[in-house]
Amino acid sequence: AAISRILSFMIFIVSSFYFLKEGSKMIDSLTLMVPKPYKIEAEILLRKINMVLNGYLRGQIFLIAFVALALYIALSILGIKFALILAIFSGFAEVVPIIGPILATAVAAVIVLLTGTANFSLSPLNAALIVIAIYFLVRQFEDYFVIPYVMGKITEIHPFLIFFAVLSGGHLFGILGFILAIPTAAIIKIFLEFSLDRIYISEKKTPIKSG
Repeated sequence: AAISRILSFMIFIVSSFYFLKEGSKMIDSLTLMVPKPYKIEAEILLRKINMVLNGYLRGQIFLIAFVALALYIALSILGIKFALILAIFSGFAEVVPIIGPILATAVAAVIVLLTGTANFSLSPLNAALIVIAIYFLVRQFEDYFVIPYVMGKITEIHPFLIFFAVLSGGHLFGILGFILAIPTAAIIKIFLEFSLDRIYISEKKTPIKSG
């Protein structure tokens, strides 16, 4: 089961990079299948979705790199064994909202309890508590400074709605729901805005009958 989940995750990462590279070509192919009267509107809609998804994937890559680098520096200073592996694992765990960071913190704390540290002569328990505090501080910095700047500007969705979307996606579809909750919410927002714009334009075109 673990190997299956890892393979599924790797397929997701490879697919994401492929989407970043071939997104424009995919839109052109989809646009060719749309009837001519709706071609312009479909192209606008698809390009908006492509722009949001591209931004979301790039934002995720940035978050993974930021968390992995910050934790690697902190764990290396403490002399934690397997610091690089823990940092990389924790970075990729950010892809799964809420559960990922908690799991990464728990794994790091258990590793420290079992192996201890090489620096500062800390006991395994004290070292584990310090590692938990480091993970907590990195997460707080990410939540209050990095994510609002990166994901907030990309999706333009209120943080409360993002939190609700993540919980709903996880409840309905498990880990995959956690991962796809934010981009799905962003796509729904684009469709709603597009529909409201169409309604507004059609109302303006409708002549007002005099009584």
